[in-house]
Amino acid sequence: MTVSNEKQTDWRSMWICIFLQFVVGVQISVYYMSMWPYLSGLDKSADFDFLGWVVAACSIGCTISNPLYGYWNQKTMSVKWPVITGFLIAAVGQGWYGLLGLFDNVKWMMLLARFLTGLGVGNIAALRVYAAMASTPKDRMRAISFGTGGFVLGFSFGPVISAVFTPLGEEGIRLGGFVLNMYTVVAYLMVLLCIFGCFIIYFFFNESYVGIVTKEEQEKDDVTVPMFDIPAALICIYLFMIVNMTATNIEVMSSPLTTVLYDWKDSDSIFYNGIALAISSAISVSFNIAQGATRIGKIDKRKQMLFGLTFFLLYQAFMFPWGFYSGPLNFLPKGMETTEAGGCYAEYLWCNDTTRVPMPIYFFCFIVFFGVAFPFVETPSPALFSEILGPRKQGTMQGFFSLGGSLAPVIASITSTAIFKYTGYRYVIVFQAITLLVAVLLILVFYKRLVPLKVVKKGSESTISEEN
Repeated sequence: MTVSNEKQTDWRSMWICIFLQFVVGVQISVYYMSMWPYLSGLDKSADFDFLGWVVAACSIGCTISNPLYGYWNQKTMSVKWPVITGFLIAAVGQGWYGLLGLFDNVKWMMLLARFLTGLGVGNIAALRVYAAMASTPKDRMRAISFGTGGFVLGFSFGPVISAVFTPLGEEGIRLGGFVLNMYTVVAYLMVLLCIFGCFIIYFFFNESYVGIVTKEEQEKDDVTVPMFDIPAALICIYLFMIVNMTATNIEVMSSPLTTVLYDWKDSDSIFYNGIALAISSAISVSFNIAQGATRIGKIDKRKQMLFGLTFFLLYQAFMFPWGFYSGPLNFLPKGMETTEAGGCYAEYLWCNDTTRVPMPIYFFCFIVFFGVAFPFVETPSPALFSEILGPRKQGTMQGFFSLGGSLAPVIASITSTAIFKYTGYRYVIVFQAITLLVAVLLILVFYKRLVPLKVVKKGSESTISEEN
């Protein structure tokens, strides 16, 4: 028996919530593979270190706004207005990104544009709150897995959208002072997508919180919702952080990495990595759907996360530049840029003693290991976090959960681009492997505490589980 056994999930509104999480994922990642070519082509003073800050700017914006949107929901019990406000702010940031060619100091304007977008798409916190609080216990895993699947599909599909427009080229078409090329058309498309999201939620979305046990219901059923397990909740936040950190590193590093490994020019690295990411995304979303629609979702969430972390560790093992791989790497021909040819920049001295991961292994790791690993950590961790919190208002805590997911790419993009520039990708792999091993250790040590909160029956020691 559950406290909310007579309530029903409003699936029409939940599907809108899932779609909007897809939109947020697209807005965050759409430039990950094309950002460096766009930036370096417009502003020659920008270096790879600065790219790390540009990538981080969106996540910094999310980090600031995530708890604010969560707190807004906590106080008003509204999802609609935080989400609409966020998408309008994101639309301004995306429009700014498309107009960068009109500005001086392009690198700083790009950083500001991505920061604004981040402030807007921090509204994912409110959407996650809705998925957790508007679903009954028996529907929660399905709602969160489909929502996570929507976000993952958007996050993975974003760079694919950039790849689709590569035939427009870097020159594109000029209409007065505006340039429609492979970079700017994508930005304008993102503006339209934000506006469409506002339209959908305003006219078709209904707010219903069937996952909460209200004070009146607690008195009627003679139950109380106890304090949640703080260490268990923090572990879920850490797991969510490291999976986002690893995903950011894999996607952001794909273009510069394949440029030095396989001598691909910018457009080739965007195109081929886009195809690989599309296939990987399809695998991830397939597992997300399976988690929500089949018995896979009923498997213990702790075991699911250990399974996913194992595949992430396999990715690191195969992508490490072992001595038995071929090498060293080639350097860019003198006087040429990565828009024309591939290879290492002259200052990348580490290329002299770095080996080349075989291309079939690179694609297998990107498509299979990444595609399988991601949904088995990204989906169970927020579902378990919601269950650990129990049937209470979750706005503030979900805001902090989303903050963790936004802070991770900040750390990842700044550290990994700096490490890559000065020492190569060897130590990026080592850093990722350490964070993943810590995650495995935390699950094993706190295994018995990573369980759903139990609602306590007043006047007795009996409990009523919120897990179905």
